[in-house]
Amino acid sequence: MRKFLVFLLSVFAGGSLLAETVTLPAAASIVGGAPFFSDVRAFNTSYTSALTVDATYRCFIPSPCTPTTPTAQFTLTPRESRAFDDIVVSLFNAPNTAGGVEFVFTGDSGQLVVTSRLFSTAPVPTVGMFIAGQDISEAHPTTVLTSIRNGGSGAGFRTNVGLFNPQDSAADVTFTVFDGGNQVGNPVTVHVAGHSGAQVNGIFNAAGDAGHSTENAVIVVSSTQAVFSYAAVIDNNTTDPIFVVGAQDLPQQAITPSGPTVTQTPAAATPTPTPTGAPPTPTVTPGPPATRNVTVGPGGSLSFRDEVSGNSTSTIVVGQTVQWNWNGGLTHNVTSSSSESFASNNMSSGNFSHTFNTAGSFTYLCTIHGQIMSGTVVVNP
Repeated sequence: MRKFLVFLLSVFAGGSLLAETVTLPAAASIVGGAPFFSDVRAFNTSYTSALTVDATYRCFIPSPCTPTTPTAQFTLTPRESRAFDDIVVSLFNAPNTAGGVEFVFTGDSGQLVVTSRLFSTAPVPTVGMFIAGQDISEAHPTTVLTSIRNGGSGAGFRTNVGLFNPQDSAADVTFTVFDGGNQVGNPVTVHVAGHSGAQVNGIFNAAGDAGHSTENAVIVVSSTQAVFSYAAVIDNNTTDPIFVVGAQDLPQQAITPSGPTVTQTPAAATPTPTPTGAPPTPTVTPGPPATRNVTVGPGGSLSFRDEVSGNSTSTIVVGQTVQWNWNGGLTHNVTSSSSESFASNNMSSGNFSHTFNTAGSFTYLCTIHGQIMSGTVVVNP
C-alpha cells in the first residue's frame, strides 16, 4: 500500500500525463503539372522521457480518399528530432493525395513539436511555406486570414484557402472576403466532416469576383464549431507561397446606433414635490425587431442582402424571424445547408420566413445557383 501511495504522489508531482493531439492542417504529395510535397519534422522536447506518437493521415484530396496506410506509430528518444521527407508517401504510402495529419501522444503538455515545409518542385523549385503543427486551443469558430492578395487578371498573386476540422462532428464553414471594409463577391460555404478538411483554390474566383485586384484583403472564416483555418498566398510569377494561419476573430455583431451626446447645464435646485395621484407610466425600452428582412437577388444579382449588415450575413437573437423577400426577376429559392432545416419554393416574387429558436451559425443557399449564391444566419443567445 505504501509503494502504491508513493507511486501516486510521484505521478502528481511530475505533472499529469494526458493524451494530446498536434494537428498538421495541410500536407501533400502530388505529382503533376504543379507537384507539391511535405517534409515533416517531429521533435521530443523532454530531456529524460521517450515519446510514442500515433500519427493518423486524414486525406481529403481527392474525395473520396482512402490512404493505403492511414495510421503509423513511431517513438522519439529524449531530445530526438525525426525527419519524415515526403511524409504522405514515406509514412502513409498515399501518393497523389493531400490532407491533414493528427499526431496523438501521451506525455507532458507541449512535449511534441511538429513542423513542416510544403513546397513545389516545378516549373521552378520553390522555397515553399512553413506550416507548424497546432494545438486544439488554436482552433476557433471565427477566425480571420490577413495579408490576402489577388492579381485580378492572372498576374501578381492568387490565394487558396483551406481548413481542418479537428472535431468529431461535421462543420459548416463560410469564407467571406473583405477589401477596405467592403465585401468582395459572395461568401463561399463548405461542409466538412469530422477529422477532415477542405480546400478552396482561387477564393476570389470561387466568390464570383476573379478580376478583383488587391494587396491587402482579409477573409473572415465563420464555422459552426472550432476549426483550424489557413490561406496560401502564391506569387504567380515565381510560384512561391506564404502560409497564413487563421487568427482568432470576434463573430459579427449587430451595432446599435447611438445619438449625439447632449450636455445640459444643471438648473437651480427646486424642492421635490410629494407625488399625488396615479403613479407615472414606466418607460419601456423596445427590443430588437421580431423580423429581419433579407432581399433575394437584389438588382438581378446572385446574392442575398441583409437590411442591417448590407451583406449576406444576418446576425439576430434567438426567437427572431428572418424573412427573405424576392424583388422580382430571376427565380431563386432559400434552402438550408446546415443543421437548421428550412426551405422555400422556387420563386421570382413574394417572401418566405423562418424563425430561429436555437443559437448557432446556420448557412443556406439557392440550390438553383449553388454556393455562389449563399448566406449565413448567426443566432446569438
